[in-house]
Amino acid sequence: MTGLAALAMFATWLGVSRRRTAQPSVTEKLSIALPQAPHAGLIHLAAAQGLFESHGLAVTVLAQTHGKAALAALLSGGADMAAAADVPVVIEVLKGAPLGIVAAVASASNELAVLARQDQRGVSPADLQGRRVGVTLGTSGEYFLWAFMVRHRLAPQSLTLVDLPPSELVGALRDGRVDAIAAWQPVRQEAELALGGAVASFTAPDAYAQNYVLAGRSDVLAGRGEALRRLMLALLDAERLVQAFPAKAKTLLAGRLKLGPDALEPAWQALELGVDQQQDQLITLEDIAGWAMARRYAPVQPMPNFLSHLSLDALQAVSPDRVTVVR
Repeated sequence: MTGLAALAMFATWLGVSRRRTAQPSVTEKLSIALPQAPHAGLIHLAAAQGLFESHGLAVTVLAQTHGKAALAALLSGGADMAAAADVPVVIEVLKGAPLGIVAAVASASNELAVLARQDQRGVSPADLQGRRVGVTLGTSGEYFLWAFMVRHRLAPQSLTLVDLPPSELVGALRDGRVDAIAAWQPVRQEAELALGGAVASFTAPDAYAQNYVLAGRSDVLAGRGEALRRLMLALLDAERLVQAFPAKAKTLLAGRLKLGPDALEPAWQALELGVDQQQDQLITLEDIAGWAMARRYAPVQPMPNFLSHLSLDALQAVSPDRVTVVR
């Protein structure tokens, strides 16, 4: 298929998608604190292609650097919803925040990595003992680092963790302020390109099945049922766009994130962009909670019932096959 033919098919698909349902007479409004990250790709694509408007939603996107920052904006009252990895959401729930997860919007099991300097000689995971590791504390990056250490039988206290925002990780590694970093895409690729053969990348496939979720305050979500149903419809349209026109969707997302196509490619390959609420996420949430309490990110307490923090009704109403949670 030529580029022009593919573009024509995409335009036709988009028009049909927008006409599939009658435009609602009343527009619902939502504000979403949204990381400039590939993990939030479905939300970015829906905003870029007018899919929210086609379902009677006026969505204000509040750009954030990463999911933990987006969640902070939500909890401070600056947004109705936020997209973030499951780790910071669990930490806030343990601290008493009344949060509900409306849907998972992306998942990955082999996207995060530990990148270590290997000047003059090779390194192995065991060589990280006693080293300084840059990581954004309280995020999926830190949880992955813990899972990585468990996989390689490294004692957590054998590393010195240096708390850095995602934007400073590559520079700190390059300048020698840290010996290694734990990073997600596209930060991971940026480090690999910046240091070339001077850095070794270590992954731990399936050590952590990361979910990126869309969350809101439970009291707000309870009164926004219609807005949430429309939101789910728009995100399902964005998922269909990714499936039907992956090259076009990737180009659109790269532009939205101000990334070159090559910079986005590793994340695009590693992530599964999809809308669901799966039973197995409850196991992951409990695993993260145990780790978070051990790390003293929240008081030690009985394990919360995370089922009560899943807001299932909106997705159940529009696509019940996407919800496998037992209630």
